[in-house]
Amino acid sequence: MEKKTSTALVASPDESFCAKIGEAAELADVRLVAQVTSYVQLPALLDVLQADILVLDADPSEAEQEGQLASFHRSAPGTAILLATSTLTDERVSNALLQGVSGFVPKHCDRREYAEAMRAIQRGEIWLGREKLAHALTSLIDAVNLSPQPRTPAGANEKLSPREEEIVGLILRGCTNKEIAKALGLSDKTVKAHLSHVFAKLGVTRRAQLALSRNPFGASPASG
Repeated sequence: MEKKTSTALVASPDESFCAKIGEAAELADVRLVAQVTSYVQLPALLDVLQADILVLDADPSEAEQEGQLASFHRSAPGTAILLATSTLTDERVSNALLQGVSGFVPKHCDRREYAEAMRAIQRGEIWLGREKLAHALTSLIDAVNLSPQPRTPAGANEKLSPREEEIVGLILRGCTNKEIAKALGLSDKTVKAHLSHVFAKLGVTRRAQLALSRNPFGASPASG
């Protein structure tokens, strides 16, 4: 079966930035399907295109109006949002994570880092430097008032079936849907159906949010 090419949409009034994202998309084997300069058009365009990735230039003031990021995420919950900004603060990162953003890149970075970020968020990972991510997750935990007990994170008491627990464990190890299907002897379609049930039970829409809900302090899953 031919591998599906991932697609991306870039939103920015900066032509040079859009050109760099186009080069990064080529490096990441991602097809750039559209470029928009007006953020007002984005929700409708996301709904129509259902691109795998949205690269959003967050420097223009209209990019992060109250609830704007959440609106983009609701328009296309299957689209991973990569935020590019010249000012990357812990508060900005934690607020964006709560609104469904999957990755963050300093706007000045070269095309190779953007390409790596695109690959990572497609795998359901959160893309951010290790130190900045640790600070941001601490702020996020405080913002949503998670329990300070690391053994009882949000979502830990949700009743998942044994099969769903197996799938969650494999997700936390970084496995793709195909790897999960192979490990458990299931079809890709069955794995996706189980994931839909897991997301619904835990109240999340992306793998990154699942990882945060099950392991909010960033500790590695127990081995064995």
